[in-house]
Amino acid sequence: MPSTVTNYSSKININYPEVGKDNDSQGFRDNFYNIQAALLVASNEITELQENGVKLTQENDFNFNTIKNAVLQNTSELAPTTVSITTASSYHIVDYSAGTYHRYNITYSGTGTYASFEITNWPATDLYGSVKIQVNPANTSTCTFNIAGGAVTLLGSNSFPRQYNQIKPVIYEAWTTDNGANVYVVELTSV
Repeated sequence: MPSTVTNYSSKININYPEVGKDNDSQGFRDNFYNIQAALLVASNEITELQENGVKLTQENDFNFNTIKNAVLQNTSELAPTTVSITTASSYHIVDYSAGTYHRYNITYSGTGTYASFEITNWPATDLYGSVKIQVNPANTSTCTFNIAGGAVTLLGSNSFPRQYNQIKPVIYEAWTTDNGANVYVVELTSV
């Protein structure tokens, strides 16, 4: 958006007052008015930039506006603190808006018990959202894992809930384009 300061600054007569001439005071008043109006517009535009411009030293909220033709280098994704799950048959919310990589340490064991996860705060319909869930079993006893909510489709030959008897991490990626009405899940690690 071009600045509107020039609407006033272009009306300032830089040759006023004229040397050796009886100058009308209206010329002074016109120049002072245009200077004051230009400074007010500049002040408003600078305040707008300070309040809504992209800042390098703090978080920026783009309010779902599109950033086009960007080249990203050396970027990271937010991974909230690892959560420990100590209770069997527990239910957990994975908040997409809190970050796109979530880690869980599962310390319980037992057949028929499992941790169930539901992903919330997906992007709006027609926007692609993807989140990864890392599950870290603490022992080799049976650990069962489930993703629920909406129409969840686990791609491949497996189905939920999934059982593991390993200590190595299991990572799933889930995505949607319709605000979580249909969620597709793929396991990124092999058992």
